[in-house]
Amino acid sequence: MKPKTRIEKGKRFETFICQEIEAEGLGKSVRTPGSGSGLIKGDIFNNLDFMIEAKNQKKLQWWQSIDQAKQQAQIGNKWAEKWALVVRDSRTPEKNPEVYAVIDFWQWLKLLKTAEQPKIKKPDREMKYKIERFVEYGRSLLKEFK
Repeated sequence: MKPKTRIEKGKRFETFICQEIEAEGLGKSVRTPGSGSGLIKGDIFNNLDFMIEAKNQKKLQWWQSIDQAKQQAQIGNKWAEKWALVVRDSRTPEKNPEVYAVIDFWQWLKLLKTAEQPKIKKPDREMKYKIERFVEYGRSLLKEFK
């Protein structure tokens, strides 16, 4: 593969990632000019806390890629530990790819914790009052229909 085609393949993947971030409603997302070689580090500039490094390679050198993502985050991100390596599975078609993100384990746990919602919330007094009014209103409607 010629170097220019390899670069174009990477740009297409970065553009795909930007489109998907925006499609999920996570704010504006654009490719970084020069793929992080300028003042803005990482491959994708976005509203997320994570610095994103994108890889679209047949044979990925995992540890080298993770180190690159970490270094980019340390240089250009307020939160050096918030980096994400986004990888396309080269066995899947480019038009409908399988994409994976690698992040630090501790950051993953924090994400899970912040996304966790209690299964059963204790209703507060105001909610209890609203439910009681709703039940009373329902009973009065049933009386009217009888």
